[in-house]
Amino acid sequence: MLHVIYGENENSVSYEIHKLLKSLVNANIIHLYFDNNHQEILDSILQTNLFFNNQTFIIHAASFLQNEDSASLSLTDKISQINQEIYCFLLTKKTKFNEFVKSATLKKITKFNNAHKLTLIKTVLAQNNFRFEDNSIQTLFENIIDDNPFLVETELDKLMLLSENKIITKKMVEQVINDSAEFNIFKLVNYLITGNKIALLQLYERLILLKYQPVELIQIMSTQLFNLKMLKLGLESKYSDYEIESKLKISKFVLFTNKKMIKDLTIEQINQIMNSLALLDYNIKSHNVNPYLGLKSMLIK
Repeated sequence: MLHVIYGENENSVSYEIHKLLKSLVNANIIHLYFDNNHQEILDSILQTNLFFNNQTFIIHAASFLQNEDSASLSLTDKISQINQEIYCFLLTKKTKFNEFVKSATLKKITKFNNAHKLTLIKTVLAQNNFRFEDNSIQTLFENIIDDNPFLVETELDKLMLLSENKIITKKMVEQVINDSAEFNIFKLVNYLITGNKIALLQLYERLILLKYQPVELIQIMSTQLFNLKMLKLGLESKYSDYEIESKLKISKFVLFTNKKMIKDLTIEQINQIMNSLALLDYNIKSHNVNPYLGLKSMLIK
């Protein structure tokens, strides 16, 4: 059976893959990455299909589903007839697919917003029989966590691990803030800048184990580096803490976590790292490098 899952928000589509993998925890999953080599995808599926039963295939960036060239049409036609579960994911805002997708199940993934965040929080807590001590603490947590399903799930997991009676308190939320994804990725950037390769690799592997995708890490790191750049410019311009917060829109968390760290950091160093991340992001999305190895290699250079 062919399943097509698509959407224009990368975090939301990536999270859908994450949910699928959790639901197929006992399945034999084969990951395939489409890079315009139609025959390689088909050969991989057919060869595996000859020797094994009950395989589940996940084809990432399956843009051939929207193409009308003969190779794309042939590939879509053939995989739609294979008696195995095949999940195709692609990042797109378009809803038109080629004619051979008619028999597939289609699922459009909308952008993860605040309403989705509230639903996910309630769902995760209910599934594990946890609750916040009162509504104000849940509101605090909601305001801290970005509209990102990976972050919501990861931070809730940490809160539940801290709790001994299935009740999440304000103190626990404040503890999690200090070890949040934002803070961890600032540490990742810090280790990268200072050349602390051992701590850098340990933290990178930890974030990957927590289900962060390399492209997601690159995006967050780039945002954090931009914030560091603005903070550095503000400090060089002798801005007060209030001016940095109000004029540059730098949060207290970013300000106080990084004020000392960037003292000896130059704008040129920040720009160099941002450019390297941008190039890596392009190469990953162009399927020129393996996402996990590509980012790991860039971090330890």
